[in-house]
Amino acid sequence: MGSNHLSGDPVGVPNNLDELSLLEPGDVVEIWEGGSLVVKTAFVCQETFDNSTTTWRWSFADDGSLIEASPDGFFHYRTHQIVKQGTDLYEELVAQDGALVRFEERVRSGSSGRRPVHVTIDGKEYLLGSTGTVKVHKLGADPELVPWRSFDDDPEENVYFGLVDTSDESNVILGLWTVHVCLSSGHEMGETDVTAVYRQKAR
Repeated sequence: MGSNHLSGDPVGVPNNLDELSLLEPGDVVEIWEGGSLVVKTAFVCQETFDNSTTTWRWSFADDGSLIEASPDGFFHYRTHQIVKQGTDLYEELVAQDGALVRFEERVRSGSSGRRPVHVTIDGKEYLLGSTGTVKVHKLGADPELVPWRSFDDDPEENVYFGLVDTSDESNVILGLWTVHVCLSSGHEMGETDVTAVYRQKAR
């Protein structure tokens, strides 16, 4: 790795995943079998529900992949699919009788566990596991993906959701719905997946 990226020693291995919660543009993440990823954009995220506030971070790297550091875990999404308004999948996900609405209704009624909501994407069946709305503060450049460039000042207009592959729970999708829907596919990361984190500048 070029020394122009570094400012001091890498963070100790046991804390590498925790450091993903603090990423800022210019920081470098070393991924096992994935090489060096330079952070280009970081979204500092916040959601308030029932007077309780949750915070997390979504960070885009220079290879276009997305790193999530949240209370649900640490995830690396390598591929993205834009689902535009008017398409069948868009309607299946976010129409008035779509998967997100059905899931939220079942959560409110306490029946989501007994009546799971499934969505088929590219021939695979996924279980809808979470939804929410988010307020973001962007650090760095605008991402290339239109939905990720289109956050509204009103958090209620920024809807995210999580999907899990029913045949392989290690495969997950992060969905973001702003002007269009973006589906980002990836997997959860463990401690050995992140070998080092380098800061562009001291915190």
